[in-house]
Amino acid sequence: MSGLLILAIADIGCGVSQTGVQFYVCRALAGIGNGCSSSLPQIILSDIVTLRDRGRYQGILGMSIGLGNSIGPFLMAGFIHGATWRCFYYMLCPLNLLVIVVIYVFIKNPVKKLDNILTRKEKFLKIDYLGIFFATACLTLLLIPISGGGSTYPWNSPTIIAMFIVGGGLFFVFLLVEWKFAKLPMIPLRIFKLPMVSLIFLSTFFFGMAYFSFLYYQPYYFEIVKDKDIVHTSLFVLPLVLCQAVMSAISGQIITYTGHYIYVIITGYALWLLGNCLLLLWNENLNDGVNVVSLLIIGCGVGFTFQPSMVAVQAQAKKADRAVVISTRNVIRSFGGAVGIAVGSTTVSNSFLTNIKQLEKDNTTKIPSSYLRYLETNIYSRFDTSSLTTKQTDVVRLMYVNALRNYFYLLIPFIAICLITSFFIKDRGLQCIDELEPPKRKNSDTESFVSGNRS
Repeated sequence: MSGLLILAIADIGCGVSQTGVQFYVCRALAGIGNGCSSSLPQIILSDIVTLRDRGRYQGILGMSIGLGNSIGPFLMAGFIHGATWRCFYYMLCPLNLLVIVVIYVFIKNPVKKLDNILTRKEKFLKIDYLGIFFATACLTLLLIPISGGGSTYPWNSPTIIAMFIVGGGLFFVFLLVEWKFAKLPMIPLRIFKLPMVSLIFLSTFFFGMAYFSFLYYQPYYFEIVKDKDIVHTSLFVLPLVLCQAVMSAISGQIITYTGHYIYVIITGYALWLLGNCLLLLWNENLNDGVNVVSLLIIGCGVGFTFQPSMVAVQAQAKKADRAVVISTRNVIRSFGGAVGIAVGSTTVSNSFLTNIKQLEKDNTTKIPSSYLRYLETNIYSRFDTSSLTTKQTDVVRLMYVNALRNYFYLLIPFIAICLITSFFIKDRGLQCIDELEPPKRKNSDTESFVSGNRS
């Protein structure tokens, strides 16, 4: 409820922001609230539902996320056309407040044994503030040079080198804090001693890199390359997110019915890999139907892996660590998303700048140098074609296609790693590792009795 309240206040702040800095600060606060509202429902679910039934309910939760992702773009497009983007944030605030009321009325907070041991003040003192600080500083200092290197700053500039060195150093400080100093670590390092959990976390990182970055660059392709307006661009989000929603619910039912999750996950990553390969066909003249088929296949793959991987990581950990593995999995997935967007930004912007330099050397289309300078500073904006001929416009679109294709190439190994790691995960069913029955030892007396009867 506190997280949702922070999110509601941050949404109002985004709506009234007058400068870029104000908007970024409010978006950071919204990220804090969103972090709470994304992890805690899954933790609550793990408290009230057994692991055997968790696949079904995690699937329903994934379906609700997919439906929300399909409605959101249309709402934003409607506000942009009919009013202003600020009204979108004004709308989110009362929705969050409504959810807070529903939670207060219907969800009862169980009394834990810990309440009889620690006071509220002692609980707050155990929060890993140092870990939070060093993790945030580390990620910020690493992501800025990853996303800005080669475009905003040269790779060999002192700024980029200094950020990499300091950010890398803070990463090791963070690991030291989590290992030695934190009373209640944000990411307990002990869970990485479990090989299966580490494999799932590895695939989760690349999942985030591929999924969140693709959500970012998919609208970019339709708006910039295919010149769709914002409403039609929102339509092309539907095949991905609706398929994700439906398949998330179906995968949950399959896991609950069969008692196993690994075949669902392998199928999902295989479909996702196929969909990523089809992205290489995307160009400025591709039929919209082929785009939709690619998105449907990717959506099926995401739906078969988004929530089933959550069930898998809980089944591979101890029952007492379920909240920890859920939050760690979400942190790693979000971190992967941030890195994926940064890497994608670097790939697209550097590829596009390289194309501009090549065009300057052999400019047979006679595109003015002033327009090329305009493109350099507006890589991620819809470009103005009023001063270009049809042939020149086609050349510019082709530069964007080539830049995006280099990004699409990156998605293939990301999901290939996820698929390969899935084959090494041992599916022991829907039980935590400390709930599994130990293997029965053979009784030597019984064996000799049976062998005697056989003789």
